[in-house]
Amino acid sequence: MNKNTKLILVIGVVGAGAYFLMNRRNQSRVSAPMMPTGPVAPVTPTFSNSINIANSGGDGSGGWIGIPSADRTKATAMLQIGTTGTINGNTPCTISEFWIDANGKKGAFKCEGQDYYEIPGGSRFMF
Repeated sequence: MNKNTKLILVIGVVGAGAYFLMNRRNQSRVSAPMMPTGPVAPVTPTFSNSINIANSGGDGSGGWIGIPSADRTKATAMLQIGTTGTINGNTPCTISEFWIDANGKKGAFKCEGQDYYEIPGGSRFMF
């Protein structure tokens, strides 16, 4: 192999290596997470727990929201005064008071500032 062929081969190998190194750096920059440039929508809170609820006393007056017997153990363990959640995903509620049943479990609750709720069958309190 003559001198010119060796020189061309070395320049080709060095050029190809430089190309792959530079291309690798550009790809790592592109794959990094990009920050949004426009306005960001507010994050809606997500609720991972929920219990069944019903009108307490039948007509929803007095602001009491009943907790069916099947969910009272979970409610007693997880709900506290000040717990914030939503009723059926759209009515905000911050618990302000509990009614305790004869077994010592939380059987109903009131929300701050609310005196009346119309709770249809199958409703849930998500917190």
